[in-house]
Amino acid sequence: MLLIVGVIAFTFSLSAYLTPERAGKILAADLCGQGYAPDYGFTYDLQQSHWTVNWQGYVSENTVTEVDVILDRLNSASIAQTMILIQSEEQVSNRVNCAVHFLRYMQLGLPDGERKDNGFVFLVVVESNRIDVHYGVGLGLPALTASELTSLNRVAEDTYQTTKSLDLALLTLIREFDIVARSNYSPLTSPAPTQEIVNLPTLPSGPLGILSICGLLCIGVFFLLFLMWMLPKLARSGINFNPYGSGSRGSGFPLGGGRSSPQSRGGSGSGRSGRGN
Repeated sequence: MLLIVGVIAFTFSLSAYLTPERAGKILAADLCGQGYAPDYGFTYDLQQSHWTVNWQGYVSENTVTEVDVILDRLNSASIAQTMILIQSEEQVSNRVNCAVHFLRYMQLGLPDGERKDNGFVFLVVVESNRIDVHYGVGLGLPALTASELTSLNRVAEDTYQTTKSLDLALLTLIREFDIVARSNYSPLTSPAPTQEIVNLPTLPSGPLGILSICGLLCIGVFFLLFLMWMLPKLARSGINFNPYGSGSRGSGFPLGGGRSSPQSRGGSGSGRSGRGN
């Protein structure tokens, strides 16, 4: 009896505390754009196999692979470290905050150097009959203006409205972003290492120089003759003179075709965002 009374009292107190406004806030906290640092409600791995996150069921793997090629080049040139987050409209509350929070969570952008804080995020919200594109930009990319980036959003949205293909809309968005980013920032390359000039010893000229050259040639000929005399003896004794291994197929140094581990893509540890739209 006491247990039943306790349960009723707890339920009553909980219903009194959980007003509709508070319940709405708790529910909204699970939506993108309503979370708080440090994780902002995200649970994604900080290192991804593609620059596009949550793409399954929305675009093909061929598309995200083609996007990777473009964004890999932008990243290796230290222009922008860019990720794309695809979400359904039911998963997002504040769309601008969602893009900025994802940039911070994934720690996008270089942590130091001339291109510090060069992180960037595109958020693609998928609705029933359209897409809504937003962005979050790092503090280190001030040359990317709001008018340029908003125009990119509209181009992607219009492409989807015309074709109803999210694959084509995503490719159009990233190709146009590549053009805009490179028009504002040139690739940051390391200076080529200077080659050390080695001064080779010069042979004396005249008769003495000719004798020196002849002597070197004679030594080389004697060495080749000695090698030709030794190889058959080594072969008969069972020693295989092969500098690359035992000679069996698949042994020694690999000649290519080995499986390499998949590339990881993610932030370099910055995550400092400046603005979104």
